[in-house]
Amino acid sequence: MTLEASGETGDIGPAFGLRHIAAGRPVPGSIHSVSVSIPDIAAVIGYESGDAATRSRISWGYPRFRTHPYVTQVAGLVAPGGTGTDESLVLTCSARAARAAAAYAGLSPGAAFEKQGLHGLRFPVEGPSAARVRAYVQHTGSHLSSREAEDVLLDAGLIDSRQAEATVDEAPAETVRAVLADAYGVRDTADVSLHTSGMNAVSAAIAAVSAIQRENGRRRWLQLGWIFFDTMSLLERRVIDVEHTTIGDPFDLAEIARVADAHAGELAGIIAEVPSNPSLHVPDIPALREIAARAGCALVVDATIATPYNVDVLPHADVVCESLTKYATGSADVLMGAVVVNPDSSFGADLRDELRRHGDEPYHRDAARVAARIRGYADRMDRVNSNALALAACLERHDRVVRGVSWAYDAGSHRNYRKVERRPDVPGGLLMVDLRVPIEQVYDRLAVAKGPSFGAEFTMVSPQIFIAHSDLLATPEGRATLRARGLHRDMLRISVGTEDPERIVETFEQALRPPE
Repeated sequence: MTLEASGETGDIGPAFGLRHIAAGRPVPGSIHSVSVSIPDIAAVIGYESGDAATRSRISWGYPRFRTHPYVTQVAGLVAPGGTGTDESLVLTCSARAARAAAAYAGLSPGAAFEKQGLHGLRFPVEGPSAARVRAYVQHTGSHLSSREAEDVLLDAGLIDSRQAEATVDEAPAETVRAVLADAYGVRDTADVSLHTSGMNAVSAAIAAVSAIQRENGRRRWLQLGWIFFDTMSLLERRVIDVEHTTIGDPFDLAEIARVADAHAGELAGIIAEVPSNPSLHVPDIPALREIAARAGCALVVDATIATPYNVDVLPHADVVCESLTKYATGSADVLMGAVVVNPDSSFGADLRDELRRHGDEPYHRDAARVAARIRGYADRMDRVNSNALALAACLERHDRVVRGVSWAYDAGSHRNYRKVERRPDVPGGLLMVDLRVPIEQVYDRLAVAKGPSFGAEFTMVSPQIFIAHSDLLATPEGRATLRARGLHRDMLRISVGTEDPERIVETFEQALRPPE
């Protein structure tokens, strides 16, 4: 497979540049890229709707959503007895994941297989089982790693070499755990559990808490607000077999407390994000700790967007999850996640055991890549924070086209964020811009990387409502659901990078100017 840029990817950062990128180009250009350039709204609509012409131009995608081309090749090698037109195959990262996907899809245990050290499932192309297998793998991040697939193809003589990249090959997992233990303030690296992706970490944390609490007859979760699509899916689609209740307004402590108290005897946990994705709302984490303690449930916090260098949430939570794909690495070319257990949590000892049962360890080459990148995590966040402050100030001045900026420091969230931030001026790198004009007039003109994902060293933007909720945009009822949560089509999510701040600001000012 040939890419436009497939050389050394160990120091991407500002070298990637603020520029237009051709449609369909993997972003940033490694064979292991986790994003793809979708440079205009017409292409976004075609991509999300499955338009054949668009998909032929843009064949790449986020690896949990679009099967990596190397994984597709490997599936052809290991299909036991081959697959006919009525049968399909999915490769997973582990035997555990294959068994769990089979169970969720209602397939017999025999649907899971192992061949050549790889694991997966066979299932009928038609029928509900196919959709459920793919949903399980997507929502739990339990797909086969592209680097493991790369090694299989290299051993089979089907490719000539591995992607050139900076790595730490000596004890990489321990290197990553040590950096995270220091960032989160835990003394024992055993409190840090590594997983194949951020969603694998989140699903493992929820499943682990659920397994512990189920013994006490507790099966219900509280979801605070409109959070990340895949996390909601774990609960709504019962990928994890629990009940759940959604609190629409994550700022409404009285309602959260009322519902928690009403379900206290059956409540297993509360799940929150700091800030939430995509609304960027920050709930009152210390207050949630008190509510959870009173109800006898666990508090699980996803701090991916804020990062442990900006906020100190672990003392208030039982478990904190993070996608290391994002700011921890900044290179947008590796999927990995982490769960950090609060050593003072009453659930702590049981959680360490249960996390091993419900999650999947990362492939060693993925850990080696993260280990090389995570050493720059703290410095990277310093630059991202500074640049986000500068860009937010710029955007808030554009009254003609911008109705408001949602971020950790907006009027709704700032007070709550200050309760957990480590120091002043550390908002994180995500901004959601509410446009008064159709999003096409700004998104299509922006000379930055455009596509799914965030948290890279280079600035990226996404029409996030199209990417995450295109199904809701397609119907009047769906659009009403979005409006009720303060969301609509003309919202631009910005992931601020580490480039020169003046260049970032000028790039957005140019795109925001009305056409002449």
